[in-house]
Amino acid sequence: YGRRFVAERPTWVGLVPVGYADGFRRELIGTEVLVAGERCRAVGTVSMDSFAVELPRELPVGEAVTIVGDGLAVEEHARLIGTINYDITCRIESSPERAEREVVDA
Repeated sequence: YGRRFVAERPTWVGLVPVGYADGFRRELIGTEVLVAGERCRAVGTVSMDSFAVELPRELPVGEAVTIVGDGLAVEEHARLIGTINYDITCRIESSPERAEREVVDA
């Protein structure tokens, strides 16, 4: 999308069904998310309803993706785009069919 990512070697790319309409900001390209517990870099362009990640290997469709949590701090995303953590978290939308929230004691 937008030809903003060109792989430099044979690469597996996964599509995450979360986009800027869900609060995943377009500026977050290059940030990392967890796919199957491994850090993977967001690549390309964030669209309204999805973004792509560079995968370490072929993974099954439907593999869990963590955007914040499990050792991945929202501050990492905020630092990348020069903002604060609340600016990121206040924009996150979730629908019960697509997102799971877990509140933990901080």
